[in-house]
Amino acid sequence: MDQTELIGHVAKELGISNTQSQRLLKATLREIRDLLAVGHAVTLPHLGTFDTATYEEHRGYRPDSKDFALFPKRRVPVFRTGTSLREDVYNSESDEDGTLT
Repeated sequence: MDQTELIGHVAKELGISNTQSQRLLKATLREIRDLLAVGHAVTLPHLGTFDTATYEEHRGYRPDSKDFALFPKRRVPVFRTGTSLREDVYNSESDEDGTLT
């Protein structure tokens, strides 16, 4: 499923236009991104938690130059699935045609 299909499904589910659904999705994603940028975690029940992880400065190998380099300290986004989502996906079985039961 791509973004356009997701927008269509949300619009149908909520009984709103595709434009309103698109604005809703973009506003939600923008808010999550903005909160992560300032160091806050975002937890969505039954889905999971968006957070950041900090990697300290470290020495590592660069395969392209075949040399070692010093990588700077950086913060990256991470996502941890919620128990409910993990169990739902784990317990679902796939049919022969690829659809979930």
